[in-house]
Amino acid sequence: MRTSEERIEELHRRMKAMEEKKGRRIYVLKCTAAFAACIAVTVAVALMIANAPVINHDIAPDTASASIFTEHSALGYVVVAAIAFILGAFVTIFCYRIRKHSEDKNDDRKH
Repeated sequence: MRTSEERIEELHRRMKAMEEKKGRRIYVLKCTAAFAACIAVTVAVALMIANAPVINHDIAPDTASASIFTEHSALGYVVVAAIAFILGAFVTIFCYRIRKHSEDKNDDRKH
């Protein structure tokens, strides 16, 4: 038979395990939402640029243009650089979170 102290200790252990499981679920949900938001922002910015009036849509297929922004090439390079920076930041944050989650998972297995 278990004593009252052993029952209480077991109850606390189970509650802690349940809280950890709930915390993991919330973490995965937050990571998924953050990744989806990053992709949505990147796609939205790309679509906004595709419909921007500064883009010359009448470029011939054989034209050797380095930029899709033929009339305002400086603006085009700035916008493309900003999109590349945003996408790079999103991917870096996502990879960092995945690595941290893997390290936390490995630490849990060791204990």
